[in-house]
Amino acid sequence: MRQEFSLDTLGLQAKVGETATYNLADSGKNDPEVMQACCEAESANYWKQPEGARICAAPYYFERLAILRRKVKDYSAEISICEQWKAIINDYKSQPMVKNGSAALVHKGGRSEAILARIKKARDLLKRQKSKP
Repeated sequence: MRQEFSLDTLGLQAKVGETATYNLADSGKNDPEVMQACCEAESANYWKQPEGARICAAPYYFERLAILRRKVKDYSAEISICEQWKAIINDYKSQPMVKNGSAALVHKGGRSEAILARIKKARDLLKRQKSKP
């Protein structure tokens, strides 16, 4: 009998309540509260994994929440969520399986790079916002 392994059966699936984050991706993509909950779940799931064997969080939720925060001109929140992603990928790229090329290079993907690029722009926007009378 062949054993099936999934992130869920291994206890590595990020969840909001009992719902896997991937089940909220479409229905909650325009709801900042849902995306915030997904980011928190992805982040908590990432950091609870053992050092040296961490599977990367999904960047989608971080990017969506950053987009939603910018739409309402909440640049501080946008910076915060992007910085959370930056902390995750800085740790992730130090994982042995990433260094030896046996894990997904999520940190080099377009979505990850887009999140990081948002930080400078959001800081500039925040600075301009604060300088307005």
